[in-house]
Amino acid sequence: MNPINNIMPKLLNNIDLTITEAENVFKYLTSGEASDVEMAAFLATLSMKGASSDELVGAAKSLFPYVLNPLKLKINTIDIVGTGGDGLKTYNISTAVAFIVASHKKVYVAKHGNTAVSSQSGASDVLTELGINISIGDELINKCLEDTNMCFLFAPNYNKAFKNVAKVRKELMFRTIFNLLGPLLNPVRPKRQLLGVFSDKYVFTIAKTLKALKSEKAWVVNGSDGMDEITLTGFTKVAELNNNKINEFEINPTQYGFKLCNQEELKGGSPSKNAKKMLNLFQGEKGHYRNIVLLNAAAAFCISDSVKTYEDGIDLANQLIDNGKALKTLQNLIKITNE
Repeated sequence: MNPINNIMPKLLNNIDLTITEAENVFKYLTSGEASDVEMAAFLATLSMKGASSDELVGAAKSLFPYVLNPLKLKINTIDIVGTGGDGLKTYNISTAVAFIVASHKKVYVAKHGNTAVSSQSGASDVLTELGINISIGDELINKCLEDTNMCFLFAPNYNKAFKNVAKVRKELMFRTIFNLLGPLLNPVRPKRQLLGVFSDKYVFTIAKTLKALKSEKAWVVNGSDGMDEITLTGFTKVAELNNNKINEFEINPTQYGFKLCNQEELKGGSPSKNAKKMLNLFQGEKGHYRNIVLLNAAAAFCISDSVKTYEDGIDLANQLIDNGKALKTLQNLIKITNE
């Protein structure tokens, strides 16, 4: 039986689906059997209601079998990723953070990403501009992690789940549950995440979802300006998952000695412009871009248990830039991905 017929009345009455209902309907959507009209009606109605944690868990469970895992190493990884869709067109922040975090001892970063969603330069765009080959085989992916503590997993190379909904998603022209699902479908299933979302209404929801999906430790963040990162323009809402408990708090950059800036001062551009800015950062350039990267790297160091306090994380990130280790990680990744 077509599961959409059963669940649409619930959604239209603003009633959340159960995990099983969500799992069944997403199996139907990705099977290729659903019509474009059915998909559009379901996705639009769910977007108006707002996705619940159970709906995200059910959807993720139905999509995991479509995601190929290239990892052969028995190591724990962290992902530093955003949903995209915040529309702020900033420099690449989480990608820069990934290099800094990977340059510290035994923290392994499995950075999951795609082409630009709401900016001119997504993770894959800036990495390609920097000279990194983003379409490499499993053997080199594992070598990258082993030798540089970092790999980049280009979502379309591993995730075949979105294929049958891609056309409808594009035509809808607004964010759907698939924007939230993307960061949950990292092929190597990392146990730790720094995950930015485009709306504060999803901060706690995504933390609850990660808990249900057996994440060990995570921060889900959203800036007061709507940024899917820890922002430098104001405060940031955080939901921290740790020891199976969720704790909510806010980060104010001024408490850590940073001066607030406006959005224009963080605005990026083309992959070429963003890549140059990242190289300048790793070569020691000071400024607002460096400061926002420090704020986010500090969070990743807390999540990976590399530091005891957020302040220690800021200090560590500063050191790894200034001693050239972040730049070295970038150079090594360029070399290995082009072997």
